Amino acid sequence: MTNDPAQRTEATRRLNEQARSNLGIACRANITIGFQSLSDADRIGALSQIIAFANFTEENDPHGEQDFGAVYRLASGEWTQQRPQDDTAISETVFWKIDYYDNALEFGSDTPWDASKTTRVMTIMLASEY
Repeated sequence: MTNDPAQRTEATRRLNEQARSNLGIACRANITIGFQSLSDADRIGALSQIIAFANFTEENDPHGEQDFGAVYRLASGEWTQQRPQDDTAISETVFWKIDYYDNALEFGSDTPWDASKTTRVMTIMLASEY
């Protein structure tokens, strides 16, 4: 693999996109008790927004790796990637985060751009559990 930081970031971003869109296949998935306690419809709604997540900004993606995001259940029950201006419109916030581990899952990976040396683990949790 290249020593070029931009190419490494791009490779990491692509692997994270694959992980996000192929939960349980391209990465391991870990959900918290709070997320599990949501209704089936809410879990499916949140997961569909996570899988399709594209709302990356400088605020939630300062390193360009696309490894973190938040999705929101509105008071209407609809799930969205867009944070409403009015906080009272949000009835639930779910965070997702991709972390990089060595293949034995013992230590953090020093090479997140190398799929052969890195296992991705996505954690999905309620913001209130953070």
